[in-house]
Amino acid sequence: MSLKHTLKHAAREVYARALWHTGLARLVDRFSAPRLTILYGHCVADDGINGDLAPEMKLSEARLETLLRALGRRFELVTIGEGMTRLGDGTARRSMVALSMDDGYRDNLTRLVPLLDRTGARATVFLEAGPVVERRIGWLHTFEWLVARLGVRFVAERLAEAIARERDGVGLAAPLAELRAAAGANQLKRVLKYKLPAAERDRALTAMADDEGLDRYALVERLYLDAAGARALVASGCIEIGGHTIDHPVLATLSAVEQAREILGGRELLREALGAAAPGIGTFAYPYGRRWDFDDASAGAAREAGFAWAVTTHAGVNGRGADPYRLRRWPIEEGTPLHLLGVEASGGFEWLRRLGIDLVE
Repeated sequence: MSLKHTLKHAAREVYARALWHTGLARLVDRFSAPRLTILYGHCVADDGINGDLAPEMKLSEARLETLLRALGRRFELVTIGEGMTRLGDGTARRSMVALSMDDGYRDNLTRLVPLLDRTGARATVFLEAGPVVERRIGWLHTFEWLVARLGVRFVAERLAEAIARERDGVGLAAPLAELRAAAGANQLKRVLKYKLPAAERDRALTAMADDEGLDRYALVERLYLDAAGARALVASGCIEIGGHTIDHPVLATLSAVEQAREILGGRELLREALGAAAPGIGTFAYPYGRRWDFDDASAGAAREAGFAWAVTTHAGVNGRGADPYRLRRWPIEEGTPLHLLGVEASGGFEWLRRLGIDLVE
């Protein structure tokens, strides 16, 4: 971490602790317009379902319950659609917090729903239609399965060799060198995500996984909800369903037509799986969600597909005038401190942003 980021992190901690623990955050909230703070994660930890997923994708049941109960004492806990509707029509009486979960993992039903029932909270779950409806596992879980089995260095070298053979000496440039030079799983993942054509990457990973005997159906069955599980989420009464494309691509790397197919196609698959009686699917989450992962064409495709709102993965709060197709979300992990989330939800960081100081991003 650079000196600049170290100092920024320290200043954020001091500021957030001071506001939260002295009660000043309550004053800031009282004299500010209502706002919606959206939190996001992926899984509630369950070794039988998601034990082999990266730690940053999971929260323990106890930690998530602690956060929701604490935030629920000061803010209204809502879904994203409920929160944005109240901000838009002026009926929000106080500031709100919405929990969201991405991709559609099985624990969202078996672990999250009972937790929401206990705490009186609500959540928005964004379903990736490829695995949930069509039962196809994506490249990222194939990659993680291979790394866990073979190790990063071996996977990187095997991928580089396979792609070199496919290219047959044509276009052998930086990406292959970057594959071989990747220092760890995260760096290798970034090369696969951003530097290689998706079709080429997927062919190489699929061939390697086949050689190693990956049972794709068993993996998707263990990790992901199916259509019946998605309907059970709706039936729980505490979950709002959102769209998350078909195959979770980096949308900005696709043409406008391909983006529209992913976004609208994902929504239509979910509508079919959920049935005519299911409520509308009004909220969309951009895969990966950073500003370089989607573009204006993505926002336009979300709007044309019938989504009223779309969320990113940039931290911040959302007020009445927020861009509905670039809503901000706070990532939550096991170690995410309550005081950071509480001060954001209270408007404390937003007050600094108006002064030109951003301690969050």
